[in-house]
Amino acid sequence: MAIYRAERKVDGSCVKKQKPETRRAPGNVPYVVDNLWEWVRPNGFPNRRHSVFSSPSPEGAAKSALNADQIYTVTFPGEALIAQIVGYEDARWHSDCKSLPKKLFSVLSESGWMEKGIEEKSAVAPLWAPCLLREEVESLFSLEPLKSVREEIRSSISFWKDVKLLESVEMVGDVGEIFFEAEEWVLHPFLPEN
Repeated sequence: MAIYRAERKVDGSCVKKQKPETRRAPGNVPYVVDNLWEWVRPNGFPNRRHSVFSSPSPEGAAKSALNADQIYTVTFPGEALIAQIVGYEDARWHSDCKSLPKKLFSVLSESGWMEKGIEEKSAVAPLWAPCLLREEVESLFSLEPLKSVREEIRSSISFWKDVKLLESVEMVGDVGEIFFEAEEWVLHPFLPEN
């Protein structure tokens, strides 16, 4: 099995890439959902803010890419932490992306938070900011009104139940977004067979 990624075309037969140094905000997933996913991310799974995203098919890579000038296959000269969202071509289609914001607004409405002034709302408003650390999300859930709904929200997050940690590229399934963390990876131009 191979994994594929679409990027801008560059001259040369192979392109070496290195791990991004900074966290990157999601382009396809609401920030609040991304923050909740990071809050409950199991130990040993890739951090999506530092991950590179790919697909088990060239077509999937082209469909999900911002720039699909060239489709590449991905290889790893060293170790890589690879995960796949089983059954979801792109994280944006995961059910949490719609259900978690609705759930959060529902429980906050029940607490009367929606009717509060800006000063009272501002205590938990950072939950909607990009790229919070797990510890930052945890600290927000120590404040009211989030404190009283902490376990209810936590148990509503299903994303990581649908993510499979892969020991190698050979374990990649036919459908599902792949994301990985690696110090280095190599892109090889994909040449489809006619």
